[in-house]
Amino acid sequence: MTTLKIDSQKKLGFIGLGMMGSRMIKHLKGYEELRIFDANPDAVQRGANETGAIAAASLQDMASADIVIFMLPNSSIIDKIVRGCDGEPGLIDILAPGSLIIDMSSASPSNTIVNANAAANKSIGYIDAPVSGGPGGAESAKLTIMVGCEPVQFDQVKPLLNLMGLNVVRAGDVGAGHAVKALNNLLAATILSVTGEVFAAGEKFGLDPIVMQGIVNTSTGGSYMTNIAWPKAILGHTWDFGFSLQLMHKDVGIGLSLLKETGVDAPLSTLNGKVWSEALAKVPGTVDMTEVVRQTQEKAGLSTGLSQ
Repeated sequence: MTTLKIDSQKKLGFIGLGMMGSRMIKHLKGYEELRIFDANPDAVQRGANETGAIAAASLQDMASADIVIFMLPNSSIIDKIVRGCDGEPGLIDILAPGSLIIDMSSASPSNTIVNANAAANKSIGYIDAPVSGGPGGAESAKLTIMVGCEPVQFDQVKPLLNLMGLNVVRAGDVGAGHAVKALNNLLAATILSVTGEVFAAGEKFGLDPIVMQGIVNTSTGGSYMTNIAWPKAILGHTWDFGFSLQLMHKDVGIGLSLLKETGVDAPLSTLNGKVWSEALAKVPGTVDMTEVVRQTQEKAGLSTGLSQ
């Protein structure tokens, strides 16, 4: 296990400046240096302008970093960044021994363990620390962060992670953070899709969705989805919660893989996986995750305020 004393003299790197990463970097203050990188040069320049961070032109520019944080779309991209691809060196070939990688993306736990082992062979630390809370949580630094690492590593990285999240919890050893994140999102996706069906039935019966949301949210059927997603993105037909359909579909898939690997019989989760796959097949993956509800309402003959 590689440990690293994290203090204000350390140099940070951050890779992945999408919906979440572009907000998270705003809170990484108090360190000697922050370098940021993304496949989109415009995102890098925008982030540098907003935070004063150093704009990295390539992965090689991360070589001086003591700690590199990821917020990337999927395991395939992460694997290429970490271990290299097509003859190009990966981050573990660039960073100095004793440095640390913190993967805050949503990713496959099995890939995470492989990457951690590859990093350890180079005397580089590797922990997973995926997040929940969406763009709003990233903007306000109130994310929940689920960490997979050794206890001593957790004590070292917690102050850094607390800059981006209020609720920082060690889920277990490396890979555990990604496992619990995927299972959480599988549960959230299932709740969202079935809530869409229930609300569609209520509206067709003649219930006012706003009144129904208020009642459900203070009753036994209430959830994060009825409390946050419904008023933010669904009741007003904005369909813009801030998390894409393809990313939720990816997390559902990782969660289903874990259920299969552990031998858990999961008919409801499996059926819900089909719901998300069917929704994704009809639209570009970049549309908001609340599209799964919009499609349910459209099939029920209800007005959605939007035509796809």
